[in-house]
Amino acid sequence: MHNRYAPNEAQCPVALELLALLLRSNADRIQEVVVQLPPLQRASLAAFCYGRSHMRALGLVVASHCDERSLATVAGAVGEVLFDQSRNGSAVEIELNPQRRKRISLSRVAA
Repeated sequence: MHNRYAPNEAQCPVALELLALLLRSNADRIQEVVVQLPPLQRASLAAFCYGRSHMRALGLVVASHCDERSLATVAGAVGEVLFDQSRNGSAVEIELNPQRRKRISLSRVAA
């Protein structure tokens, strides 16, 4: 029987505590943790993160430690694109730099 109230969201391929650690970590720490995961789990994590705009940079960093075959197996054509984008170092560096983010202000709205 199908549960119609089940969320229509993909399951995170790692424990949420590990995902939280990765989100707070720099690229070197992410590499230390991610290389210990099995290749298909690593590729699943990369695809999972990349599919969410607020975790896209993490997805690119994780994908940079994946092989093309694993990414293609897990995510198909999207995995191949993710592999190519993760190898473009400038895309990862720009997205991981929090100082380049545009600050949000509500000062113009509140009048």
